[in-house]
Amino acid sequence: MFYRQSNRRYYKATLAERQKGYGIALGSLCRGATPSEYLDRQALHNRIFADDIRLEYVLENGGFPIIVISQPGVKGTPPPQSAIDAMMSLKGFENLAPGAFYDCGKGLLIFDLVPRNAIQTSDGSVFPIDPVIQRIDSDFGEFLRAQPHTINLI
Repeated sequence: MFYRQSNRRYYKATLAERQKGYGIALGSLCRGATPSEYLDRQALHNRIFADDIRLEYVLENGGFPIIVISQPGVKGTPPPQSAIDAMMSLKGFENLAPGAFYDCGKGLLIFDLVPRNAIQTSDGSVFPIDPVIQRIDSDFGEFLRAQPHTINLI
């Protein structure tokens, strides 16, 4: 990840050596997301958190697509978990475990939303910067309600 001062954006590339390169995917056999799931997560992030994540490039590295996105730079400090929990409650998400939230109606699970993956500005606003967003069905949602320790990444 690097910061470009000229446009005040952070740039991040997917890493081939981690969870198939596109992030973790709970419940999948290989525990890795696909490129399309990764791009869907970025679009969902923009929709849920009113962010401005942009697809910048798709590069090829030995037959493996590397996706580069950018996100606005936000100044602040890591928020307390209670501030994150309050924000997610206002957005209609149920808290399943520390940093894990579920919206049954929309079929969305957001996890790894902990202080290291968010910024709180001086006015108290909380900006998630790297949570995992995953579409799940209601059966998996019910399993996670009953077994929330399975998503605890802290």
